Amino acid sequence: MKREKFLHEQQRYSIRKYSFGAASVLLGASLVFAGQALADEHHEVSTPSNASLFATSDSDAVTAADIFSGVATDGAASSEKASQVSTTSQTASETATSEATSEVSTSTSQATDKTSESTAASSEATSVTNASSEKATNLDVSALTRAAVNTSLASQPATTTDSDLPSQGTYVYKERTEVKNQPKVSAKAEFYVNPGDSVLYDQVVTADGYQWISYKSYSGVRRYAPVKPVAAGSGNGNSGNGDGKPSSGAQATTGALDIPATGTYYFTRDTDIKKEPKADLKPTFVFGKGDHVIYDKVLTADNHQWISYLGYDYVRYYADVATLSPAKAETPTVKPTETNQAKPETTGAEKLPASGTYNVTRSLNVKNEPKASAETLYTLEKGYKVNYDKVLTADNHQWLSYISYSGTRRYVDIATLKTTESKPQENRVSGKLTINNQTSNGFDVVVTNVSGGGKAVQEVRVPVWSDKNGQDDLTWYHADKQSDGSYKVHVDTASHKGDAGTYSVHLYYMLNGKRTYITETKATVPQSTESQVTGKLTINNQTSNGFDVVVTNVSGGGKEVKEVRVPIWSDKNGQDDLTWYHADKQSDGSYKVHVDTASHKGDAGTYSVHLYYMLNGKRTYITETKATVPQSTETQVTGKLTNNGSYYSVRGKYDDIIIVNKKHGLSKDYNPGENPTAKAAFVRLRDDMINQGLNVGRSYSGFRSYDYQKTLYDNYVSRDGQAAADRYSARPGYSEHQTGLVFDLTDKSGKLLEDSRASQWLKDNAHNYGFIVRFQAGKEASTGYMPEAWHIRYVGKEAKDIHDSGLSLEEYFGIEGGDYATSSKPAESKPATTGTINLPATGTYTFTGRASIKAEAKVSSPELAYYDKGMSVNYDKVLTADGRQWLSYVTASGARRYVDIAAAKAEAKPETKPVAKPADKPSLPESGTYTFTGRASIKAEAKVSSPELAYYDKGMSVNYDKVLTADGRQWLSYVTTSGARRYVDIAAAKSEAKPETKPVAKPADKPSLPESGTYTFTGRASIKAEAKVSSPELAYYDKGMTVNYDKVLTADGRQWLSYVTTSGARRYVDIAAAKAEAKPETKSVAKPADKPSLPESGRYTFTGRASIKAEAKVSSPELAYYDKGMSVNYDKVLTADGHTWLSYMTVSGARRYVDIA
Repeated sequence: MKREKFLHEQQRYSIRKYSFGAASVLLGASLVFAGQALADEHHEVSTPSNASLFATSDSDAVTAADIFSGVATDGAASSEKASQVSTTSQTASETATSEATSEVSTSTSQATDKTSESTAASSEATSVTNASSEKATNLDVSALTRAAVNTSLASQPATTTDSDLPSQGTYVYKERTEVKNQPKVSAKAEFYVNPGDSVLYDQVVTADGYQWISYKSYSGVRRYAPVKPVAAGSGNGNSGNGDGKPSSGAQATTGALDIPATGTYYFTRDTDIKKEPKADLKPTFVFGKGDHVIYDKVLTADNHQWISYLGYDYVRYYADVATLSPAKAETPTVKPTETNQAKPETTGAEKLPASGTYNVTRSLNVKNEPKASAETLYTLEKGYKVNYDKVLTADNHQWLSYISYSGTRRYVDIATLKTTESKPQENRVSGKLTINNQTSNGFDVVVTNVSGGGKAVQEVRVPVWSDKNGQDDLTWYHADKQSDGSYKVHVDTASHKGDAGTYSVHLYYMLNGKRTYITETKATVPQSTESQVTGKLTINNQTSNGFDVVVTNVSGGGKEVKEVRVPIWSDKNGQDDLTWYHADKQSDGSYKVHVDTASHKGDAGTYSVHLYYMLNGKRTYITETKATVPQSTETQVTGKLTNNGSYYSVRGKYDDIIIVNKKHGLSKDYNPGENPTAKAAFVRLRDDMINQGLNVGRSYSGFRSYDYQKTLYDNYVSRDGQAAADRYSARPGYSEHQTGLVFDLTDKSGKLLEDSRASQWLKDNAHNYGFIVRFQAGKEASTGYMPEAWHIRYVGKEAKDIHDSGLSLEEYFGIEGGDYATSSKPAESKPATTGTINLPATGTYTFTGRASIKAEAKVSSPELAYYDKGMSVNYDKVLTADGRQWLSYVTASGARRYVDIAAAKAEAKPETKPVAKPADKPSLPESGTYTFTGRASIKAEAKVSSPELAYYDKGMSVNYDKVLTADGRQWLSYVTTSGARRYVDIAAAKSEAKPETKPVAKPADKPSLPESGTYTFTGRASIKAEAKVSSPELAYYDKGMTVNYDKVLTADGRQWLSYVTTSGARRYVDIAAAKAEAKPETKSVAKPADKPSLPESGRYTFTGRASIKAEAKVSSPELAYYDKGMSVNYDKVLTADGHTWLSYMTVSGARRYVDIA
């Protein structure tokens, strides 16, 4: 334990210095006699006074602590892991440092020429000194001996009685001991002390089957330390004999050990330590016999019993302590005789007990491995004694082994062996590897001559990896036994990243529950041209405005290339403009991406272009290249307007700029839709504002057609009059929205953005995304409109110049603006100022003023909420009630709402509505080719209210496979090349001459959807792994987002869309309540998804994509992500912002949060 953890509780005492120095004399005399007494008491350990230590070279210098961890010298008995030896010098060797550092206590200070003002002895933890030497050849043996005397205080008999300890005094710990605040085995350990540490105690207590010493710490807290059991076999939380030490017998490997849920465990054999409780997992490191660990869990997994603890690195480790049901070992039918032994008869070997103390009679080499060729660390000379815990034969030598104080196992070469008789063939561990059928797709591994040397071969394992990139593709295969007694494994290169070239193939057996290395070989996988993953990037049309990326030679190496992605960023300012493009497949099989520099902050210079494929649900890197965007030579802003028949434009510094204001209109037929470059830049701007915590919503108003703008303007004129409407709304043909380059932002409540902080951010930063705030305060004379903080116009790279100038668009280019020209006529048809608004039966309505939301279609019904000017609603009914016209819709909770939009038209006579005879639907075959006679909208659903995705113009044709009638219209339907179904509105359906009946208001049924297609969400919708309300939310779709689905189903009282992810997982999206039966409506209470049951810290494996963020907020930007199958070591689990998060610290010290549910 770190010394710092208990320094604050040191007990301090001192002997005051008298003027004549009597205390110093007394203290020195005590040390001399005490040291002699200890030397006499431990007379069995001795070394000649002239004993010395040697190192083979300067670089192999070791410390006295390392040597004395296994070597006992004059007057001092060393333990198996010796305490720190005190010297005055420090080592210059890395080995010396690592093996000499420890936390120990000494009861005296070194005598110096001057008398110390005071001496101090630690109670709970005392000072630490490094026992070391510059070189082993310079070791002061007498100093080492004196230091060893201090550590020998711990060498007390293990079986003392209560009377052996006085009621108070100084106690020297014999082993690593837990110090607690209560004399209970189950009490929490406050800290630990090491062998050789000492403490002044004032009480001896017997409790909970142990004898305890007790003292009051410097902080005033009473401490208890168990020193020995008072009865044999009494439990102490250890897996030993009840005395706090490991049992001498072999550890059981059949059946679970009877150990407490938490405590200290002593290992009785070499034990693999792993990061997961899996038998076949490669160990991270190994604990040796005699080591111990404080654990907090006992569990059963993979047919083994494990103890678990959290390491200092916050990683959870697992130790395999027992095999629950090992394979039945084969018992030899004949007991081996002396001529049929598993070990050869040798000459030169000494007969030694399995552990004990060895007297060195000649110079012996100490090494880190039991190999004759291994480097010698240092030499033990005649007269030294070694405390060892193993005797082994290796490399035709006999070795003693012990663990140094640093935890490193050492080997002492004591004899060279001569084999007189080889092992009988039947008792040798053997195995032969043969490689067959080597192709570009893989190879077969055959294992023959399988023998465990008299032990049962419980399992044959074959680890295989390619020599490319180390062991990044290491796979452990379980070989299958064949009818002829051999074992076989098939290796597929697809499991090894498709690597060609040389593969390493090793062979291991499971013998007596241990994984044992047998042999190894190599395999060669030839390069295959047909199975190679290929792709080539070519850069074309490099101009100051951008470039084209063409991807050719596309091959997934036998796997389907589901998607081609091209991440691109400029080398300026890192990856701050990184954009992932989806390449579009061309008719010649190539893929193409157009890159506009406006989407990359207008940067000139070098761009990085990378290529990725989606293969088997994984994004796979293929290749990369560079593109160069030349610096644009700035051109003079001319202000000269041109008209191409659709719009006016002016030549800017970098490109043509479309001009739309009250003096310069657009053609009625100009209908470009949303500009994709402008849309991409807008989404980045909006999302960045949201991620920075600004009051910005995801909804927005973008492209508006001429007809739609006409409807809006007419409604505004009807409500406020034309003069007022002209200040804030454009007449049809004069709206910038018709260009597809303008976007109106909203706040989080759905209102047009007027938040002061967000508005200021737009003024300061919109130009970085290619936008200008079009209508600003003080510019009404030139723009013709009152200020609109929410209205931004995309102009591309020139946005920065316009922003920096402080001018409006008209002022910057020197073109005419202001009010409408006198020749401009108002709207083509004057809207009615009274009566109902002419609206389709269902659709989306944008409010021209404040409108009340009510639970009933009554003027007297209380207002629940309201819609403000510019906000919109998706409605499914239009009705007249209580003298008013109402829109109606169903909320996400299933409640029907009514919005009052206009007074019903009052007539002096009973109203007789003329029956408008719709155009008969054309008589068409069920499938064929249709030529359009006018403009026709393409939609994702056969609904009038469905947004227009694109359109067919007069004279264009389409191949259709269905004709259907829906929503009062006739539709053609076809499937696009991407697999999405589309619908084209071609005519009004023929209506029957039936009396008009008003619909009865009843709860909205689930949406009528085709079996597959694309769905656009009208609000937030949960994505789940099961079609159950109780299933936890994995992610969600927001309003305006779309999904391609292949199933529509009803389950758990809800309607669900279903689709398969790129990783092959099926997902379900809850979109509506299922149609209710004729029963009273009972609203289901939405039970929030429980957070996953996780320990407070540990390792988590992800089941899907999960975002990594700097804050535990849904709105925090994604820094990176974990993919399905990846894992993280976390130290916190928390709930925030309605989600469950895992948290961990990065190597740089930054805290990260991962959204898991």
